[in-house]
Amino acid sequence: MKKKLKVIFRFLVTITLILYILTKIDLSKLFITLSEINLLLFFIASFLYIVSSYISTLRWRLFIPSNSALTKGSLFSLYMIGCFFNIFLPGIMGGDVVKVILMRKMTGLKEAIASVFIERYIGFFGLLLLGFIFFFIFYQDLPKNETIYLVPLTFVSFLFGTLILYLSGKISFLRDIKNYIFRFDRKLFYKAFIYSLLVQLTVMISVYFVFLSLNVNIKFYEIVIYLPLIIILATLPISVSGIGVREWGFLIFFGGNVGNEKALAISILWFLSITFASLYGGIEYLRFKDFINVHYKK
Repeated sequence: MKKKLKVIFRFLVTITLILYILTKIDLSKLFITLSEINLLLFFIASFLYIVSSYISTLRWRLFIPSNSALTKGSLFSLYMIGCFFNIFLPGIMGGDVVKVILMRKMTGLKEAIASVFIERYIGFFGLLLLGFIFFFIFYQDLPKNETIYLVPLTFVSFLFGTLILYLSGKISFLRDIKNYIFRFDRKLFYKAFIYSLLVQLTVMISVYFVFLSLNVNIKFYEIVIYLPLIIILATLPISVSGIGVREWGFLIFFGGNVGNEKALAISILWFLSITFASLYGGIEYLRFKDFINVHYKK
């Protein structure tokens, strides 16, 4: 019953936000904007998303047990499978659950959860840190309204949440993750952090190409500052695949600069570029299931 209520709640949030957004735009202008897309630049954005996923795989591989049967290629398949399921599942982290389910027989359940958690955590840290740094560098050029202060507030909240997790010793799950993390050399985390910066910059360049595909002028630093907040919002499991939340975020942070119709069009095209790139994960899911059935039959 609780699961059904959660699903209903997410659909209601998605529909409510979509209806709200429709009151803020002119549909005819939106369709005209979408019809002016440069398909080459759109496909470049999709390709860059795949590149960012491959770099994420290299980061994730650092925290996979060395005795695991997972190769770099199979990990990339798993990562793309997670991206594929993110299209349908709540928030943008539902695919992580699928990755854990698929890899648990090859690494162990705790190891699978811990490795996915660490990879995702370092990714968020790199994402928010970039936004935080660019916020202070370009503060004088930003519009002075309440929303811009969400950037440092979110970063500080993330650090505070990290401290709470670190100090939590009574919850066995968190204790197991901490023990798993401390198995690795510090140099490994530095390398993972560099990968994270590369991942996030690649994603931001991908979004920049989506802007260019509609011939919308935007300063790159604005994407670096605001995109982390939009991604964090879309990560929350309160809507279907982040739909509605992501579009609302684009309207809030970019609408005042480029116009609501263009901001919404860019949000839609970014989601479509990710969806197009993630279709590869659907093919890999079928292949990966066969691999597990052959090598890990009970």
